Amino acid sequence: MTVVQRQRSSNVEVRNLIAAAIDGANDELRRINLEIWNNPEVMFEEVKACKLITDWLEARGWAVERGVYGIKTAFEARFSVRPGGRTQVDALPEIGHACGHNLIATSSLASAVGVSAAMTSLNLPGTVVLMGTPAEETGGGKYIMANNGAWKDCDACIMTHGMPQFSTPVCITKASWKFRAKFHGKASHAAAAPWNGRNACDAIVMAYNGIGLLRQQISKSDSIQGVILSAGKAPNIIPDFSEGSFSLRSNNAPELELLRKRIIPVFEGAAATTGCTVELFWDALYEDVVTNMTLAERYRQYMITELGMRPEDMVPLDVAAIKYEQNGSSDMGNCTYITPGIQAMFRIDAQDMPHTPLFQKASGTDFSHAEALRAGKANAFIGIDVLIDDAFYGDVHAEWKDAMQKAGRL
Repeated sequence: MTVVQRQRSSNVEVRNLIAAAIDGANDELRRINLEIWNNPEVMFEEVKACKLITDWLEARGWAVERGVYGIKTAFEARFSVRPGGRTQVDALPEIGHACGHNLIATSSLASAVGVSAAMTSLNLPGTVVLMGTPAEETGGGKYIMANNGAWKDCDACIMTHGMPQFSTPVCITKASWKFRAKFHGKASHAAAAPWNGRNACDAIVMAYNGIGLLRQQISKSDSIQGVILSAGKAPNIIPDFSEGSFSLRSNNAPELELLRKRIIPVFEGAAATTGCTVELFWDALYEDVVTNMTLAERYRQYMITELGMRPEDMVPLDVAAIKYEQNGSSDMGNCTYITPGIQAMFRIDAQDMPHTPLFQKASGTDFSHAEALRAGKANAFIGIDVLIDDAFYGDVHAEWKDAMQKAGRL
């Protein structure tokens, strides 16, 4: 037997070990899955899910820190057998489940079980990290955590997300940034002394109309949405306060910043024209997911060759990038600007899109659980490759470095 043949044989044995470990934990993982699914929690209040998962990990020998990186329900769990090596992390959002986050938890936990079993059996150097990242939908949990130092010592970051009717390791999302605008004017009687007033309602209406005019000169890939939340209470009183909520999207983070720079003068101009002042409050920045194609292709190959997925259900990456492009956003993108990563997606056989009752129902089925475990196995396979295959990881990191240079991050 040649060295290459021995290496392939050894790798197969490692993957068999990983799969067996995940299958062996199936009952526990299904219990955790259903416990989270039956007890959805709102953003930043994922207390039950955090305790359930961290207690389970500690019982399995993981070193757990709770309340990390600026969020009380975030956690970081680490597992290593001996020092050295690379660090692979699984991201684990934890909130209500019209988007199937119980399944993200399941697949991430399965991956952690598999990789830690392989590391223990082979006495491998390196660290696997399971990161609890709350408030993925609107709170930007990963944005907050990244700003507080999360993922900076990690060599790769992997997560999966359920989708209605398709599976792919390629996630094409848009960068998104929401903000609130608050205009401050001066109240006065609209009939008796209008000259004493500074109309905050006029200011926000002018800004809203300014956005409508700006839309004519922005890229087709950009979008701007907004609603007026408050603009006065009585018609005979000039309002001294108005407020609106707005959202920007672009193909990627650099393009989003350019759009943001064009939006700000619209609001400042509306304030100046009406004699008001304006405050802009920017929420979490959701950066676009920079899919690492080297990781993605290895994931795709494992799904087809070892995990029973048909090639027609796991289409080539270039086809997937077009066929499954998403107009939505994910804060997983923030991780991929820090370290190489993928957000793979797996089919759960839902009859509607995420954030609907039918998707929520599908996320609790035995079928979706089985698919989450299959995705977890693929994650674990590529996670262990990150730890033990120097040539493979060299390609992963070189691709990411090139992408960051093109984005102006390096």
